[in-house]
Amino acid sequence: MNRDTRKQLVESYLNAETTPEQESRLAEWFAAHGADKDEEPAAKLLLAEYPEAGYDSAEKEFDAIILSKQNRRTTILRWVYGFAACAVIVLGLGIFLTQRNTCEFNGLEMAQGIEKIMSLDMENVESITAKPRGNKVILTAVLNDGTRCLYEMSREEGTSAISITAMK
Repeated sequence: MNRDTRKQLVESYLNAETTPEQESRLAEWFAAHGADKDEEPAAKLLLAEYPEAGYDSAEKEFDAIILSKQNRRTTILRWVYGFAACAVIVLGLGIFLTQRNTCEFNGLEMAQGIEKIMSLDMENVESITAKPRGNKVILTAVLNDGTRCLYEMSREEGTSAISITAMK
């Protein structure tokens, strides 16, 4: 910053005509370069008002290094969490597909099982879900009063007959 610009900013500052940005810039300049004899009173006021401008370059560099390390650490943690989330999704998808492939029932057979449960007490059944579990399907009926009834749908060995058993 040249002498004329500084002189004009100091006069404006003493007349309360400067913006906070101009004052901060002037304080930083005085902290880094020092003030001429005629600028010393204004420089002391500015540095008292903006003490953060008094950081020397070593302190600013130290702060920049610390912030850089924190940002790097945050970025690394985000990558680790991202990879972990992807691994969980892939593992879950693998388990789902494995269970799905080992289930002996197709969608139509599961729908028929749901229909049989619905026909038992259609007025009181709110919903029924079917979850494949290995070579069986667990049917969960939710009644209007909130109670749940579990049924196990299985295939009798060596036949195509399907049985539905109420569970506790």
